[in-house]
Amino acid sequence: MRTPTHSLLGARRGLFAGLAAIVLLMSLLALPPVRAAADQLLQIFRVQKVMFMPISPERLDQLKRLNFDGKTLFVDKPKVIGHPADPHAVASADEASGAIGLPVAQTTVFPSAPTATEYAVHDHAAMQFQVNVQAARQLLGLLNINDVTLPDSLGTQPITVQAPAFLETRYRGAGYSLTLYQGRSPTVTLPDGVDLAQLGTVGLRLLGMDEDQAKAMSRQIDWNSTLIFPFPSDIQDIRLVQIGGVEGLMVGGGRNDHRWQVYWQNGDRFSMLEGRGRISDAEMIAAAASVR
Repeated sequence: MRTPTHSLLGARRGLFAGLAAIVLLMSLLALPPVRAAADQLLQIFRVQKVMFMPISPERLDQLKRLNFDGKTLFVDKPKVIGHPADPHAVASADEASGAIGLPVAQTTVFPSAPTATEYAVHDHAAMQFQVNVQAARQLLGLLNINDVTLPDSLGTQPITVQAPAFLETRYRGAGYSLTLYQGRSPTVTLPDGVDLAQLGTVGLRLLGMDEDQAKAMSRQIDWNSTLIFPFPSDIQDIRLVQIGGVEGLMVGGGRNDHRWQVYWQNGDRFSMLEGRGRISDAEMIAAAASVR
């Protein structure tokens, strides 16, 4: 049976490919060896605002060609703390709301009327990992980034993440299924002495910004509550969409394989909608925009 953590990660894996783990590592998923470890961290960052940022194919190619073992960015594999309970079904939105501690939003627009609606609550979870600062500095050196650096304090203690319970709502209709994930962004505890603005500037440089651009943008961002979400700029099945007045990212499509994922954020509340089957991109956007 899937654990709560692995269930959400599986749902988000395709959507979050290209996103790095927690500010510092936010661009390192472009390195194939890093993806397996960093995918485990994609749901664990407290964020109030998401800034979607395209990353050029040239930068992605440069990262892929580096002689660098991305697994060394972590002292050890990220690990789940404790034993989260298995997902459990609840009978109604009201029951789900009590279980996750926030009002439950519902999808209200569908390709056709759903024939079944199911709710499953995923338990809160905690995760811990530790950054290998020397390996991260080596990566900066390979990219000839020498105008920013990483503090020793980043690697002195593990980074701890507390992920609140979240809800999975599955709708089934004629030839399609929609699954809505919703919850609050988890909280992250960093080692003492870590400057988020410094880490953010490092991340912008890794994404391919030059020194002046990175420093100018870093001054405009509240790094305590903003997540930079990089995505490949030359991939046709990834695009920015407007969902209820906020910017979201939509992934998927294809003539023969209609699978969609849309991610958006309102304050500290995340939403992610998956669609499969006979559902068009316009229907998918309408369904996501109807969540309230």
